[in-house]
Amino acid sequence: MFGIFNFKAREIRQLNRDASAIIENARESYRSELVRDIAVLVHQKIVEAEDNCGDDPACLQRALDHFRRLHRESRKRNDHVGFTAYTLIIIYLRAGLIGPECSPARTAIDRFLDDWRHALEEDN
Repeated sequence: MFGIFNFKAREIRQLNRDASAIIENARESYRSELVRDIAVLVHQKIVEAEDNCGDDPACLQRALDHFRRLHRESRKRNDHVGFTAYTLIIIYLRAGLIGPECSPARTAIDRFLDDWRHALEEDN
């Protein structure tokens, strides 16, 4: 019984830590055009998932499974933009399913998207 709670606590810590680390790594490793592309893709797919699913956990789980497949495909193609973007999308949606304990992960991703709000508006 305690293993379940320990797993959830570990997952919460990992999601909260990984979101910031991945964003920081992207900013340091990729040209700004690629970071922009990451932000645009993350924004598009999160909006798409939220529009299609709302707060339905079963639908969000199906969306997560879909994004995990795209994540694997990006890794196999060595597509750094897709791989990074789908990682952030998975973290964002997973954090939303877990709840307020993962608000630092969602906040980090929201701030990242806010930094690129001008690019997101241009893309629409």
